[in-house]
Amino acid sequence: MKKIILAFVLPLCFCKAFGQARQENFQLILKDDWRMQSAVTDASPADQISRENYDTHSWYKVSVPTTFIAGLLANKVYDFDPFMGRNLQKLKDEKLDKPWWFRREFTLPTAEAGKNVVLRLHGINYKANVWLNGVKIADSTKIKGPFRIIQLDVTKQINHTGNNVLAIEITRPFTPNKAKGDLAIDYADWIPYPPDYNGGIVNNVEIKTYDKVGVQYPLVTTHFDLPSLSMAHLTVDAQVTNYTNTAQDAVIKGRINTDITFEQKVHLKPRESKNVTFSPDAFKQLNITNPRVWWPWQYGKPELNKIELSAVVGEKVSNWLSENIGIRQMDSKLLDNESREFIVNGKPILLRGAAWSPDIFQRRSAERQEQEVKLVRDMNMNIIRSEGKMEDDNFYDLCDKYGMLVMTGWMCCGVWQHPEHWDAEERKVAMASDSSVMYWLRNKASLLVWLNGSDMPPTDTTVERDYLNIEKALKWPNPVIATADGRKSKVSGYSGVKMLGPYEWVPPIYWETDSTHKFGGAWSVATEISPGPSIPTYESLIKFIPKDSLSTTSAAWLYHCGTGSFGSTKVFDKALTERYGQSAGIKNYVAKAQAQDYEAHRAMMEAYGLKKYQTATGVVQWMLSNPWPGLIWHTYDYYLYPAGTYFGIKKAMEPLHVMYSYKTNEVAIVNSYLKEFTSLEVKATIYDIDGTVKYDKSATAAIGADASKAVFALPTIKEISPTYFVRLQLTDQTGKVESINWYWLSKTAEVLNWKKSNWYTTPESVYADYTALQGIPKTTLKLSHKENAGSDSTTHIVTITNTGKTVAFFVHLRALKGKTGDDILPVIFSDNYISLAPGETRVLTCTYKNKDAMNAAPYFQTSAWNLDISKSNGDQGAGFEEGLPAE
Repeated sequence: MKKIILAFVLPLCFCKAFGQARQENFQLILKDDWRMQSAVTDASPADQISRENYDTHSWYKVSVPTTFIAGLLANKVYDFDPFMGRNLQKLKDEKLDKPWWFRREFTLPTAEAGKNVVLRLHGINYKANVWLNGVKIADSTKIKGPFRIIQLDVTKQINHTGNNVLAIEITRPFTPNKAKGDLAIDYADWIPYPPDYNGGIVNNVEIKTYDKVGVQYPLVTTHFDLPSLSMAHLTVDAQVTNYTNTAQDAVIKGRINTDITFEQKVHLKPRESKNVTFSPDAFKQLNITNPRVWWPWQYGKPELNKIELSAVVGEKVSNWLSENIGIRQMDSKLLDNESREFIVNGKPILLRGAAWSPDIFQRRSAERQEQEVKLVRDMNMNIIRSEGKMEDDNFYDLCDKYGMLVMTGWMCCGVWQHPEHWDAEERKVAMASDSSVMYWLRNKASLLVWLNGSDMPPTDTTVERDYLNIEKALKWPNPVIATADGRKSKVSGYSGVKMLGPYEWVPPIYWETDSTHKFGGAWSVATEISPGPSIPTYESLIKFIPKDSLSTTSAAWLYHCGTGSFGSTKVFDKALTERYGQSAGIKNYVAKAQAQDYEAHRAMMEAYGLKKYQTATGVVQWMLSNPWPGLIWHTYDYYLYPAGTYFGIKKAMEPLHVMYSYKTNEVAIVNSYLKEFTSLEVKATIYDIDGTVKYDKSATAAIGADASKAVFALPTIKEISPTYFVRLQLTDQTGKVESINWYWLSKTAEVLNWKKSNWYTTPESVYADYTALQGIPKTTLKLSHKENAGSDSTTHIVTITNTGKTVAFFVHLRALKGKTGDDILPVIFSDNYISLAPGETRVLTCTYKNKDAMNAAPYFQTSAWNLDISKSNGDQGAGFEEGLPAE
């Protein structure tokens, strides 16, 4: 009878779990209702603090994850915004260098009575003493390192029937940015460090229960008979643990989706953990025909399947779990000693993405994570790099869901990069961290590659060997490389990727003319690369820089740059002045900066697309986002405002794209789809600064799947203005416009001084001349919009027509919360910072969540560099503003 009941109960549990990314029979995540206090402020003995009825009414109420400072901010301890100006410096407090207490009371459901109980700590930064019900269960020699998953059997200390008190005394890391510091979170030259160095709890604290035997860390590895995907050979692994002091026999049962089942018996010695494997050779049902395959989003659908596992002891379910899996195969190969090609399901892929950064105070929001992943996809990126700053499960679940690949690994530039200085304890932390991350991330569908080092291979070869042994033993299913740069590892050989800069502003011509393979041009996989600053809009700037400090040389401005070599925007600013002319005030500067950011970032991404698979196989913009409001290295700013950089990148990475080569003067097509196109029409039109057409040509072309192709070259036109425009259009055989792309060009060619290149930039000897754009003849616009409101979000269809006789340059559309309100953020525009030929009409869409409009009627504010506001017309709810303010 028990067997019959079990057969019915398990499917019910699994059906409940199927709709969620991850679920277990019991998982108490201790998220809310914590109390936090400095051990200096409350110096009571630990055995008192960790017992019931201890008075914490004066402690701070926090939710976990949180750092010391994040907890204080949540409790509004400070009467200032730490992001404004240099206020971050005001957070310094000697108490942050001393231990802090985190205390949480909890009870277990009666159904868990008598089971083995495990406390799972995932993200203690940096070391801690742990107390439960008045008993110290682990000290800081064992609890150390933010990336470790530490599981403590607390069965003897737990109160199954009443209240429990967990108290964790945490000491922050010290000098993680130094060669002999702690193996913690390091920001290198990104930002000024928060004074607590992210001390606190930076990931989940959980209580789990098992009835004698537990199963965890499932792994499903896929092997296809490539190039065919009609059969997937799946291998299932999991860790099984005996939590008792006596030997146990268990049956490990599994199910994939609703129809594939498998099981095997396992014998476990007292307290033994072992890996259990189900191979497709031994379990024929794991050879699946016509599987639902997970693809990166532009290559196909990111299909997710479900794995379900349970441990059964004596016909009783000890525990069960379920989580999403991707049936996919990740591979890579060296094209040469400098270049590596990554392969998904047998198809090579051009990696184009950006580097993720967590909040400066390690604050996490599931809503914001999804907002950001959606912005990444809207830019047409296919990969996110995370350099040693691990996110939480929700982040990886979102990447799985949206088909976003992930590149991750250990970080630069402090103690992680210098294992030659580690002692035995630090090495133990590093190896335990590597094991934890392998177990944690190995089953994520989105994970493409793991990097055992960032700016160089591990300098101690025995460390890399130990990492590789761990990764092999735990069956990491994806490529592993030694470093994010091109140095050859003495252990694993060439990485096939590069990290040669630039990180500072360079002109568009740079990316195609690095022919020596010494710098950041379009070759190999650039794991971190950028044309430097991304200046936020004025509306964002005034949120973190006082208005009286809105100068590129003010102390507040410099404080919100990077550090070290990146402590100012002077290289960018010099180029802006030389190329676009002297700025007449901050708003004038910001408007020009958007144009310079747009062209620089677009050119970088376009060059890699144009040269795809001609050793150019990947480009990762450094960075995607800022940990706090910053002036460099982001695609959208801290407030999620998409500006020039964002739309330049988005334009460059259209799936079917027409582009101009700054090097060859050719018009080309870049196809990112896994299908070919025929009978495409490519049209190029050249306009003088006054709107006169100087050249017009159309041609028909075909292009293969995932390919690039030059179609024709543009001629040199002698009788043309010093600054002129090129409009490109790509139309399919049905007449549908696939891509419109505008360039503003100069008769004065930019000249790079390659001999004076360094690791972060290449200076110019001659700059382009775009100063004529300041005096471009005025034009007028007409704007109308229609609203399609839904219960959750609203989309507006905005029609913009250039009703004048000259090119409308850099038309920028904003969606405001009413006429005098702030911008609605986040927001998705189909395109922005566009240009329009005389008489041209473009239709744009604008989509946002209704709650983000805060019940205000949206107001569309439109600008262009040469807009005659008085003669432009907009319907109700629309208006115009200066695009190039003269202040």
